[in-house]
Amino acid sequence: MSRPHEPEYPEHIPVSESPHSPPDSAPPPPKAPTVGRIHIAAPRRRADAMAISSLALHVPHTVVGLLAVTCLGFLVESCTGLPAWVTAMSWLLSGALALHRPTEAFLAHHVLGYRPPSLAEQDRLAPPWHDVTARFGVDSTAYQLWIHESEKLSAEAAAGHIVAVTSAALRLPPGQLSAVLAHELGHHVAGHSWTALLTFWYALPARLIWRAVRALYRMMSPSRRILTRKDTKARNQLLLIAVLLALLVVYLFPWLLLLALIPPLLAAVRRRAELRADRSAAARGYGPQLAHVLETFITDGADAKPPAPPDTDRFRPAVSLLSPQPDLHTRLQSLQRYLEAHRN
Repeated sequence: MSRPHEPEYPEHIPVSESPHSPPDSAPPPPKAPTVGRIHIAAPRRRADAMAISSLALHVPHTVVGLLAVTCLGFLVESCTGLPAWVTAMSWLLSGALALHRPTEAFLAHHVLGYRPPSLAEQDRLAPPWHDVTARFGVDSTAYQLWIHESEKLSAEAAAGHIVAVTSAALRLPPGQLSAVLAHELGHHVAGHSWTALLTFWYALPARLIWRAVRALYRMMSPSRRILTRKDTKARNQLLLIAVLLALLVVYLFPWLLLLALIPPLLAAVRRRAELRADRSAAARGYGPQLAHVLETFITDGADAKPPAPPDTDRFRPAVSLLSPQPDLHTRLQSLQRYLEAHRN
């Protein structure tokens, strides 16, 4: 397959040409290209460093999931005679459904709770969406636009071809709506969305095992009622079994101890992916509009969120290390630094 052409829009749009233009206006049109048409890149799966890092960090979860599915396969084999490897291979191949258009539409509608846009909403989304996809050099019909009924200004890039905006985001001015769409499309072209769905699916058995362990722990933990001697003995026996099983698993698979380091590393990768999506939108000329949207988020959040109790301040660093979303101030400062560095 021949190498796709890059879009003829300039990579960085100067932001200093009209410093006094209102932030909610549409981004200035790029300079006319030497050739009078836009080249659309051939569709292909891409993955930047953040997407590849996410895939690599999910390898232990996938291995644990494969072991769990294989054990389930042996149980199915004992009941039906179906070989265990068939169950394991079916689970591995089922990840391809994450990139299947009808399956994506089913997930968007029945799992994520999205709905297709109405005719009026489609008319509202079409102009900024065509502008954004043209600047990215992709086909506007390669992705599906969905609506999420919410009064929160937000958007999401999901699966391989889904871009969802909230009903509240539709009320944004055209330039700011384009910036929000450009941020989400930046996730898609960098491979953040399809890799996130694949890693979620292959890590699902490991998550279910973890939830089962937590449920077992809650069963063994003391409740508010007074425990009888029989209850205490049963709880201690379950605790002993759980400890022995955990020691056996760690002895057989010592690398599982590394799983404790994965959550903060994954959170850091996802925060970095958000910053990259911001810069991807800014590189196509939507930096000032996106900065204004972030400022709106910060203002609305400060007005809506009550002050946190002083006792929770000491837990804030640990919570921020596990948060997949960077702080809005961090996003705004990173975006402003990028715009300043590329100002002509």
